[in-house]
Amino acid sequence: MNQNNHFRLTLSTLLQQCQQDITSLPTAMRAVFSWQRGLNELKTLRRTTKLMMSTMLIVTIIGFILGRDYSLHGWIGLLTGITVVINLILVDQGRLTNYSWGIIACAAWLTTAITNRLIGDIASQSFYLIMQFVGITVWHRKMAAQPDASELTGRKLSKLAGCAWFALAVLVYAIVLHFSKQLNGNQIYLDATLLPLGIVGSVLMVNGYRSQWVAWITLDVINVIIWFNQLKGFSPAAASMLALQLVMLANALYGAYLWFFGQSAQQDKLDAH
Repeated sequence: MNQNNHFRLTLSTLLQQCQQDITSLPTAMRAVFSWQRGLNELKTLRRTTKLMMSTMLIVTIIGFILGRDYSLHGWIGLLTGITVVINLILVDQGRLTNYSWGIIACAAWLTTAITNRLIGDIASQSFYLIMQFVGITVWHRKMAAQPDASELTGRKLSKLAGCAWFALAVLVYAIVLHFSKQLNGNQIYLDATLLPLGIVGSVLMVNGYRSQWVAWITLDVINVIIWFNQLKGFSPAAASMLALQLVMLANALYGAYLWFFGQSAQQDKLDAH
């Protein structure tokens, strides 16, 4: 009976929190899309982060130029690259306005994935687009509860939770692989990893867990391989997307460093609850 009461209480609390998050979404959206806040969050980045962002943007633009794909899809690929870079840089330092860039990036990337018939990538980007709005409400709430509301601080993930997320990733991989075969997708064994890794990374990111970067680094390595193969087949926007994947991999390594070693040690008290 006590266990049933505990379950009902937990479920009731979660439902109340979801209701509050939905109600607060308009306020959170205004904060995310505030140009004053967005400009300030870019201006106050660390010098190293600004250097990283500049390098990533240059590489993205060079990749677009070398690819010589000036079609509509090529320009969409460039837009994807630029918005993803800014989004990732802001995520590195736990800045709320990353989601304004993330929404644009997901929509543009989804268009490119559809053009290349990458079923796993289509599913991943659709999921990411939805998660942008979830992340907006959760980050806005968590940051408001911190002493310093300018950046979200990271937490550790327990070993048990890590094993559970790994098992879920394997299950989702098997499902995506099945549908990719049925839909005649490209590079299905690699492509099918994108959604499960994206789900794990996104959920851990939304909840402020440092272990998200393990999923992102793995995903980025796989994406580099996928888009290198697409480039060899002269696929639309492949050059821009390959450059973007290399940039994202470098950023993931940098983001992992910041979240694991660059944040204040006093936040360890919040870990693994």
